[in-house]
Amino acid sequence: MFRCIEYTAFLWKAKGRHGTHSPFAYWLVDVVARQQVIAAVHLPLDIPSKKTRQFIAKLQHALAEHQLSHFDQTAEKPSKPCICILTHDQLPHVETALQHQLWHPETIFVVLNPRAKNKRHHWQKLCQMEVFHFTADCYFFGLLSPRPGQVKEHFYLKLS
Repeated sequence: MFRCIEYTAFLWKAKGRHGTHSPFAYWLVDVVARQQVIAAVHLPLDIPSKKTRQFIAKLQHALAEHQLSHFDQTAEKPSKPCICILTHDQLPHVETALQHQLWHPETIFVVLNPRAKNKRHHWQKLCQMEVFHFTADCYFFGLLSPRPGQVKEHFYLKLS
């Protein structure tokens, strides 16, 4: 029952194409989310939500130059933009790693299941970090991006 109320509250706050005033957020809603469902791509992790898998596939199709990867603290940070997937198990470790690592400003982080009970506060901390100028709650997943030319802003987006 609580999930139904939480989802209804999200829908009340969330914006579609005509409610966003950020060009990047509008592009995500208008161009990426409205693409026809494309063939499934191989994702580096098992992603439980079908809506999340579909959006990541659409995002990868729209941003062909972005490499799809998962977050690894020990790996060398890519110099090219990438779509980096963060699981909710990694969130406690991500906060400190992201503060000291330099990522490409066009990198998009996809946070899986940011509403998990024991990880919600980590998602909120990530949204408040100075390094992320674009943050979006899409209910089933969250989006973070440095985008230094943009004013820091948080969005609730209807992407499905």
